[in-house]
Amino acid sequence: MIKSLLVPVDSSAYSRSALEHALELGKLYQARVTGLYVLDVRYLEMPPYLDYSYAFEAVAPTLVPLDVLEKFRAKSERILNEFKESVEKAGLQCETRTEEGVPSQAIADIGDAYDLIIMGKRGEHARWGKELLGTTTEQVVRRAGTPVMLVEEQSRPVAKMFLMYDGSHSANHALKLAADLAQRTFASLNVLTVDDDAEAGAAVQNEAKSYLEAQGLKAGFVSEPGRAAKAALKVLEKEPADLLVAGMQGHSALHQLILGSTAEHLMRSVSLPVLLVP
Repeated sequence: MIKSLLVPVDSSAYSRSALEHALELGKLYQARVTGLYVLDVRYLEMPPYLDYSYAFEAVAPTLVPLDVLEKFRAKSERILNEFKESVEKAGLQCETRTEEGVPSQAIADIGDAYDLIIMGKRGEHARWGKELLGTTTEQVVRRAGTPVMLVEEQSRPVAKMFLMYDGSHSANHALKLAADLAQRTFASLNVLTVDDDAEAGAAVQNEAKSYLEAQGLKAGFVSEPGRAAKAALKVLEKEPADLLVAGMQGHSALHQLILGSTAEHLMRSVSLPVLLVP
């Protein structure tokens, strides 16, 4: 059950798309929607020309002028006011908050108190970057203990979903969330299992089929050999979907540093919204 949504916001088209997805899900679940703007302390207190993504040594702070800081705060207030206006216009409960910190850390930590984080695959500086996925987005997924929905620049209604299912712990969490979404959105659901052993793959799919039948849901089932991410791309090319749901893999004691290779490849390579479930 989804009753609270966290939407990190900035001035990008990806952020507006995340809001539109949040409004769609908020109406379906009658969920409270919270907009979060994080004032990046790396820009406020440190030289802006350095890359702090993987910095471990302390860097001497460079205090930002007060007038620049006020411009940052005014920007956050404007964005959050527009966000709140859109949410309340949709008839949903809304909260807004501004925090100072490293965005990925703040979003993941605050997101632990919510049922779902919805955010763009990239942010407002995407036009200057060459990577396919924003650094903040990637780090949020690595840290998050809450499901994260990564959206494209343009939103679209969810009419068809694909679930990646391998029988793992996180895949079963993803299965339950996908089933709930399918029941509420009336979207069609297909389950994709990737296994070189056809018999083993069929056994895994039977687990998903049994659960979905108990929920009164009919789903399509697809089995492919090979590597999971490549198989997903192959299947989606033949049967386009509006949302891909998958479990996060590799969350060992090094949860904050290691993300499952399948989930990482999916969020980087699939050009549709991806819902990753821990």
